[in-house]
Parts: sequence; C-alpha cells; structure tokens
Amino acid sequence: MKILASDYDGTLRTEELVAEKDIEAIARFRKAGNLFGIVTGRSMESLQKEIERNGFTYDFIITNNGGVIYDGDGNLLECMFMEYNHALDIISYIKTLDCVSYVINDGYHRYKFSVDKNQIDHKYGNMPDASDAEETILDRGKIAQLVVSLNDTILAEEIAHYINANFKGYATAFINVNCVDIVPHGVSKAEGLYYIEDHFGLDHDAIYAIGDSFNDLPMLEEFHGSTLSHARSVIKEQIGVVYDSVADCINEIMKEM
Repeated sequence: MKILASDYDGTLRTEELVAEKDIEAIARFRKAGNLFGIVTGRSMESLQKEIERNGFTYDFIITNNGGVIYDGDGNLLECMFMEYNHALDIISYIKTLDCVSYVINDGYHRYKFSVDKNQIDHKYGNMPDASDAEETILDRGKIAQLVVSLNDTILAEEIAHYINANFKGYATAFINVNCVDIVPHGVSKAEGLYYIEDHFGLDHDAIYAIGDSFNDLPMLEEFHGSTLSHARSVIKEQIGVVYDSVADCINEIMKEM
C-alpha cells in the first residue's frame, strides 16, 4: 500500500476546477488499495466546498498547514490552537501592515476582516467580511490560524521573518500564494502527515507527498517529495522530482507497486 498526500491550491487544483485526469487518477489509486489525502493551508470550511464542487474522494484531510486533521469520514482527529495572548499580539501587528485583509480561523470556520479596501484582494476577493464583530470571535478563544492577504512578495517575506523571530516558540509563519499563513508553533504539513502515519499505522517509506509552494517544503523533505513544473525554481531545485500534474505523480508511484 502507498500513500499520497497532495497540497491543494496550485497542486491538485491549478485551474478553476480540479482536472478530470487528476480525479480519475485519484480514484484509480484508491481502488488499487492505496490512500490519498489533501494537506492544505485552507480551512475545512473552505476545502469542503471544493470537495463538493469537484467530487474527488479522499482518506484523510489535513488543513491549516498541518494544525487540523480529519479522517476519511470527516471526523475531527486533531485541532491545535495558538496561544491566545500571543495571537492577539500578532493580530495587532497585522493591523499595522500595508496588507489587504486578514482571516481568523477557529479550526473550521474563517472570518475575514478588510484592512485596505483600495487594494485588490487576490486571496479573499470573493469572501465577504465577517458578519460577527471581531471582538465576539476573539472572545471565543479559538484561534487555530491567521492568514494575511497581500500583494507584495517582499512584504510577505518581512512578515514571515518578523513572526518567526518575534514569536518563536509560539507561532510559525509560512509564505504562500498571495498570503502569509500563521499557525501555532510546531505545526507544519510534515507534522500533520506524521500524525496520519501514526493514526493509520503506516509505513513511513510508503508515504509520498506533492506540493508547489514554500509551506509544502516540510512535508516534501520529510517524505518522498515531489513538486510541479510550474513551481518556483528554488523549490524544484531543492526537491528534485518534478511532475506536470498529480496524475503524473500517481502514475509513477503505481509503477513501483
């Protein structure tokens, strides 16, 4: 049995919808007795809509960059939250930035707050601002992830550096497409996959991972990692194994069976 963990945005879904050849390859992979899962920076609320829209099947879901984990039936297995007071300090810092918006994730739901409505929000442009007041959401005490939406790659690097330096031991920041993901300390896509490995009693050497961005690197380096031909050159050079699609990756894995 083989296991494939795939990033979602930019990896499994590269266009408006997941390619039919990828959906067919996933079904063929699972029918052969293998396991397939998604590992994403998205919330489960967001990913669930994508699953329903595209109709692909899965055996596990890891959201929030590794901080929230579900089994194949959608049952919650694990959810990690940020230390509350430090999360509030990070939100205060975000409000000083020249960013477009930020999102508070409670482990399932997302709540968007605009910062600069004069900028185009490429990350959350189709998502309305939260109907609940920020204070109401924060009073619930559940902050599993913060996401900063922005249009400046240099600023993204500055934010990630600031968070990783000033909140070391409490939070970790990952640069993603048009955003910076901020998660509890110790959370990564690799750690999420380690949880799945233990939960299912899997053979570590049988686990494969594919992704296209910097937040995917932890799992790509810890398992049999591969990336996509459209990924940044630094990622392709670091990982070495490059495919044009998830379907191509699955085809190569199944040749080894």
